[in-house]
Amino acid sequence: MSNNIFAENYARGVVPEKELVSGVTLAIVLIGMMLTLPMFVLGGELLKGLGARQGVAAFFFAGVLLAALASVTGFIGAKTRLSTYSIIIAPFGAIGAKALTAVLSTVAIGWFGVTVGFFGEAVDVTLREIAGVEWPAWIYKLAGGALMTGTVLFGFKGIDLLNRIAVPLLVLVLIWSGITLLGQSSLEELWRTQGRADASIQSFGLGVSTVLGIVAGLAGGMPDLMRFARTSNDVFVACVMSFGSLSIVFTILAGGPSLVTASSDFTENLIAIGLGAPALATLILATWTTNIVNLYAASLSLARLIEKRTDWILTVGAGVAGTVVALSGATQHFIGILFVIGAMIPPIAGVYIAHYFLTREAGETTTAKLRPRALIAWALGSGAAFMTTFSQISLSTVPAIDAFAISASVYAVITLTFPQRAGS
Repeated sequence: MSNNIFAENYARGVVPEKELVSGVTLAIVLIGMMLTLPMFVLGGELLKGLGARQGVAAFFFAGVLLAALASVTGFIGAKTRLSTYSIIIAPFGAIGAKALTAVLSTVAIGWFGVTVGFFGEAVDVTLREIAGVEWPAWIYKLAGGALMTGTVLFGFKGIDLLNRIAVPLLVLVLIWSGITLLGQSSLEELWRTQGRADASIQSFGLGVSTVLGIVAGLAGGMPDLMRFARTSNDVFVACVMSFGSLSIVFTILAGGPSLVTASSDFTENLIAIGLGAPALATLILATWTTNIVNLYAASLSLARLIEKRTDWILTVGAGVAGTVVALSGATQHFIGILFVIGAMIPPIAGVYIAHYFLTREAGETTTAKLRPRALIAWALGSGAAFMTTFSQISLSTVPAIDAFAISASVYAVITLTFPQRAGS
């Protein structure tokens, strides 16, 4: 199959000049990824738990942090034009890189499954409400998984084309929902809305960390996309336009109805304010645009882990595995999954960022099978994040930041104290 994702997107090599694109093109892809049903659900959950003022502040604070982190990881991708897997070989060694790539691919497949699960459940609810159709939700999950997997086989160009069509439509529906909401409650009334005690997110720090968790894998794996950037400035443009501004505004618009309905269910909220048909179109497009990139990331990782298998088979296999996750009911553990992702993925980025800027090494520059210092730094960062998430101990109040900062700091201190020869 000549047009599969790997043949077109250089999973095993450097991206050539002819394939490079602008920062605006990359921003559209990133915005499409952020405009996803799980993000909309989180928007409602965050505003429901923290209230309007704290919820909006938490989203923008997280957005700035994401833009900063993604700019740095994306910069490395743009400079090296290598995938995330290739970049982490230098600090972690060949075996260490494979182990962590297995983590990244598992997270990507799992997140693909969670999103397919939300998709099936939301389509079920919407069709029951607006058309009286009562089919089992698993039918929609299977159909959604197949549709998204098929799209990924067309590679980055397919992702780009879909987002150019879908993102403007999504934005129009979200603006429409915001105008409709303001027609039912004044902006002043919405702004005074307080958080509810029965919500899953009760603190500002946990809210920020949860937002970071939902795209931590994306930020850590940003080289997979930003290796297509023409220049490092294009990386900055893409990250500011997406994570730092527009994506956050649109997510707040999506979560806004929860301030009135006290529910974090995006689909039910749109139906409640009278937007049934737009709700159906939005959830299909939002899930489709984002989930194909989750599968894209998983496919890139698997291509390096299982090099002797045909590439398109790995893509289909990852899609099937993710769909099985969806059928297992993973959406019931949505917030908990975000906590775990927010603890495990940022420290990987912390290590490879520190390594690159200290040594300028990236790719297969080492003959070492395993570099323990990188694994130690990653483990300490992850451990700190788990500790601050699930106990009363607090560092920065944002576990994902704790994980990134500790892993980067530990790795930098060890490397500066005990220099390691390049290639060893």
